[in-house]
Amino acid sequence: MNYKYQILENLLNLYWLRPEVAIWRTLDVLQMKSIKINSPSLDFGCGDGTFMFTNMGGRTDFNYDVYKTMSNTTNFFEKRDIHNQITNIKPKIITKPKHLMSIGLDLKQNLLDKANTLHIYDKKIQHNANYKLPFDDKEFQTVFSNIFYWTKNIEKTLIEARRICSDTGKLIIFVPDIKFKNLLIYNKFLKNGYKWAKILDRGIYKNGAKHCYTFEKWETIFNKIGLKIDIHSNFLTEGFIKMWNVGLRPYSPFLIEMSNNLKSNDRTRIKKKVIQEMMPLLKSYIDYEMSKVGKGNCFHMFVLSRN
Repeated sequence: MNYKYQILENLLNLYWLRPEVAIWRTLDVLQMKSIKINSPSLDFGCGDGTFMFTNMGGRTDFNYDVYKTMSNTTNFFEKRDIHNQITNIKPKIITKPKHLMSIGLDLKQNLLDKANTLHIYDKKIQHNANYKLPFDDKEFQTVFSNIFYWTKNIEKTLIEARRICSDTGKLIIFVPDIKFKNLLIYNKFLKNGYKWAKILDRGIYKNGAKHCYTFEKWETIFNKIGLKIDIHSNFLTEGFIKMWNVGLRPYSPFLIEMSNNLKSNDRTRIKKKVIQEMMPLLKSYIDYEMSKVGKGNCFHMFVLSRN
């Protein structure tokens, strides 16, 4: 199977109840296709490890997905992180990752425990990304993160990331453009007072839109702290962000609860059918999004190095 479609299928297997998330994660992986991750390496904000596991070529069987590890979706609309649960299910790994990351770092121990079942990190460390990192200067050849824009002080976070990168090291980050912030559904609430928009937002505007800048402003920030851009990709169209704003998010807690109450064989059978029927549709959409990678989109991938 074509590489991009294999990644899509692998991620749809993990995120079958939220296909819009599978699309986003697929597009993330595709931006990184030609980028080599050298050791020692750090996944800064690794979460449950599923992204890096897939990026490194890992694949689980159809009996495992991120929703199967969720036993409680109560208070979803009160901003509860339903991924942050103790429930751990050991996945059957069909294809092992081609490479391992040296360290996975995250704030939430429950997510690190889930990452542990995928065997993608040599070591897991619980740490708050807003504080000084527990690593030596120039310790890593590669630092990867797709959560920098959630931190309180982006310049402080970047300075710390630069500090732990070696002279020949690379910092790979995903960060939003100002267009992403302007398209968020919460803006409609701010302008028009729509309560539904605030409920559906679930804190994304407040927490995930603190640092959304144009390419030029990102470049200025990088230059200020001694980083230069080696590779840049601008992706995720405005149309996709509008779709992702809603997607299956309103229904997802109920879909998760229903699917997890099915008998295991029935759940897997239905899931396989969903993936089979959705793949032609999503493959076509992935092709469309990849054809639009360039300028005027809502997210940036930067590969940075020391000046």
